[in-house]
Amino acid sequence: MTLGEKIFELRKSKGWSQEELASKISVSRQSISKWESNTAMPDINRIVELAVLFGVSTDYLLKDDQERPNLDLQVDQGFPNLVSLEEMNEFVTKQAAAGKSIAIGVMLCVLSPVLLILLSGGTLLGAAIANGIGMVTLLSMVAGGVAIFITTSAKMQRFEYIEKGDFQLAPGLAGIIREKQEAYSKTYGQNMAIGVVLFILCSLPLITAGIFGASERVYAFLTALLLVILSIGLFFLITTSTINGSFQKLLREGEFAPREQEDQKRISRFAGFYWPIVVAVYLGWSFYTGNWAISWVVWPIAGLLFGAISSLFRTVES
Repeated sequence: MTLGEKIFELRKSKGWSQEELASKISVSRQSISKWESNTAMPDINRIVELAVLFGVSTDYLLKDDQERPNLDLQVDQGFPNLVSLEEMNEFVTKQAAAGKSIAIGVMLCVLSPVLLILLSGGTLLGAAIANGIGMVTLLSMVAGGVAIFITTSAKMQRFEYIEKGDFQLAPGLAGIIREKQEAYSKTYGQNMAIGVVLFILCSLPLITAGIFGASERVYAFLTALLLVILSIGLFFLITTSTINGSFQKLLREGEFAPREQEDQKRISRFAGFYWPIVVAVYLGWSFYTGNWAISWVVWPIAGLLFGAISSLFRTVES
């Protein structure tokens, strides 16, 4: 049986049209037609993708004397969560979308006090009205951010088995994932650099204002600018880390390696009560003193402490 005949047989066994198969591996319908009629041959990368998609080996596709293995039995006997090429692509795509949603939610929370800070710097409105508008905006944005976190988590629920590492990659899929990760590595490095630089430099305007004794109005504006720059930096860091993390989760590498999973569970449990306490301290201090221009320092301090405590968890366990 030729390669074209095997592709035709496998496609029919899945009940797919040529258009459907073409869309799954990002080629034209004409390419599928040429492969099946043996007038053209897919390159090696496409052959690997086809093998993963159909659940067969590349040897079966390329060698005439190879019999098709019954992979359905393997799945039933021990791999109930076998990740296919199609499912991998869906997970990576939805993980990237989830990363953007979470980043937007974080931005809403970080930017929530901006209007309140600006109005506190002087306004034609009365103090009570200005504070009221600022508070309504703050609470609305925080509520919006929390709603985004909850809905995003619900959308990713079906991939919980990947998050837990309870899965098996289809044959040949690891190589495809590594290719995607390598292709994204340049973008990952650039976005991480942008995020870190913005995170480091965001306080410079405020420090400069303090050195030159800027007015309260200027101070309020620069504090708001600090939060805007910080939120943009966090957007870059969160989105790019989420995409790269999707590859690491599938490959079970880095912080998602089996040995690291237990550490992550402990850190997640700690984060579950640590960050709500930080939020309470931030809001309590800010509301009590009314000094939003200073209370933002809670976040970088809390971030450094969280990183230090997380490292301590790993050190103690190792």
